[in-house]
Amino acid sequence: MGRPLSVIRTIVRQMLNDEFVSGEVKDFADDEIGIHIMNCVMEMSQAKPYEVKETLTTSSGSKKLDISSIEDLLYIDWLEYPVDQDPVRKKGFEKFADIITMLIDTTPSADETVYAYCKKLHSISEDSSTLSPDMEHVLVMGAAANTALSWINKVRGHVAEAVKRIADVNTSIDNMTARIEQAKTDLTSGRAFINQVNYGGNPESDLAMYASRELANANQYLSQAQGYIREMQTRFSVTGVVNSYQVWANNKLVEYKIALRRMAEPKIARDYPR
Repeated sequence: MGRPLSVIRTIVRQMLNDEFVSGEVKDFADDEIGIHIMNCVMEMSQAKPYEVKETLTTSSGSKKLDISSIEDLLYIDWLEYPVDQDPVRKKGFEKFADIITMLIDTTPSADETVYAYCKKLHSISEDSSTLSPDMEHVLVMGAAANTALSWINKVRGHVAEAVKRIADVNTSIDNMTARIEQAKTDLTSGRAFINQVNYGGNPESDLAMYASRELANANQYLSQAQGYIREMQTRFSVTGVVNSYQVWANNKLVEYKIALRRMAEPKIARDYPR
């Protein structure tokens, strides 16, 4: 029995984290890694399917067999009928939808056993796996490469958001400049009332207060701009590891594709005695 999904997922995660720049912490969710694992299992099944012998039962007076109950079936290589003979009695068949017709001259009676030698999808779960150790190695390589490339695609989103923050910074700076200019205007206006006798109020103090408020507003816009800049720096720093990381991921993907081709088993059509 192969290693369960949780173990494979942990190995993939370790491979991904080992390739990051020291100090960079990245998080890959279990379901994200799981999707790429299952996609690779599907690809590997096409190259080297899971071999299973399924037992079918004949109906009286019919050469037809229902195969709809066979789960994850890719195709059937051949049939054995009658079963448990020496040498093995291999038979051919014709398939239409979920019904196969045995290519035999005699008509079976009811409840006879037929073995179907099947090629099926591999499976991996938290409880079991049909993968051999060499296939697990290929699976880890493929899942790590595809997960890494998926993460790299997300970096484009970080770049797009960073570009948006540039516009936000410009807006904040424009607002800050406007508030400073207003404060200067208020202070200039207030200066004209100094040393004058005024009735019904203290306009120079009021204008100074207005100027102080505008400067406070300007300071808020400055803080906002600084926040956007910090966000930009964070998002752009994520892109800094992309080039070397993409090279690593692409190399792993090439190794995975080569391994898939090597494990592929050609499907050979044969004619069997009737």
